[in-house]
Amino acid sequence: MDVIVAPITTQNGQEQSKVVSTLRKPSKGGWNSAIFIIFVEVTLRFAYYGLAAIFPIFGAILADSLLGRFKTIILASAIYFLGMILLTLAVSVIPTHYREAVFFTALYILAFGEGGHKPCVQTFAADQFDEEKPEEKAAKSSFFNWWYLGIVAGASSAVLLVIYIQDNVGWTAGFGMLTGALGVALFIFLAGIKRYRKQAPVKSPFTMVAQVFVAAMRKRRVIETQQGLGICYDAGGTDVEGQPVNSRTLAATNQYRFLDKAMIIDNLDASSKPRNPWRLCSLNQVEEVKLVLRLLPIWSTGILLGDNLNRAHVDYFYWVLAVLSALNFCVYLWIASGFVYKKVEGEEPQQGKGLDLDM
Repeated sequence: MDVIVAPITTQNGQEQSKVVSTLRKPSKGGWNSAIFIIFVEVTLRFAYYGLAAIFPIFGAILADSLLGRFKTIILASAIYFLGMILLTLAVSVIPTHYREAVFFTALYILAFGEGGHKPCVQTFAADQFDEEKPEEKAAKSSFFNWWYLGIVAGASSAVLLVIYIQDNVGWTAGFGMLTGALGVALFIFLAGIKRYRKQAPVKSPFTMVAQVFVAAMRKRRVIETQQGLGICYDAGGTDVEGQPVNSRTLAATNQYRFLDKAMIIDNLDASSKPRNPWRLCSLNQVEEVKLVLRLLPIWSTGILLGDNLNRAHVDYFYWVLAVLSALNFCVYLWIASGFVYKKVEGEEPQQGKGLDLDM
């Protein structure tokens, strides 16, 4: 608050002074300071979600196009283990004035390790089962039940046991236990090295998707019924350079028919050996791209729910669930009312209808 002495003129023409108090805008607090905190939070969220989401993409590309899943898992696990060692040292023997730098360096190393580990481990486990054999196909389903049980057990142990140790014993003991567990897990994984089925790297899935769209675009004016054309390439990729040999051919579908032009063999394709993968794609490759396109609407449905949860609008989340449940029930009643139910022998028609509705 500022105090100002201002002159005033009275009715008699005499000047007198009057003390006037004015409020000056404070220089501290309010939006003047809060805006800086917002920028800090924005950059932190940007860094965190960028690290958490982008590194698995690079890990998947590295595994598919260069190293293969097994070698990528080994490399990522070693990087992860190194990060855990640095994290343990950062809270124990590292001098105090260096701890912050070592701590954040360890977190970045862990992000690199997780980026190579996350997209490969579950897929590598699926590679161990041959779906062409009925017994292995059944075992694969059972394996992933145990897989998710292990995930829940590990997460529960981390929440209950590790946090308790860190609060009551110390951060060094907590991080040390995690580092030791990771080292034991890496040793166990290497113990089965002679038993693993390892698939050779082929190419990046992003490249395969791009090839389908480029080939379809280059043949956009090709007519399937034209003489000498209309033959779809479905040999599993054996004659196309850089494409994998598949033992199983996917069924052709009628959705996204504009992509089917990518597997039409024209005169140029028939005369070139090996065939250009940017002009001719296999049936399996085209159908796999269609599968990805069919997943896009499913992925988009989680955007609203995830955004509401991230912004702590749990009320919006539950309202959406309630509305969808009510809408689902109303649609069911509307469709069910149009069916003529078959009369069950020995029962009244109303009883049969109620039985069907119950089921």
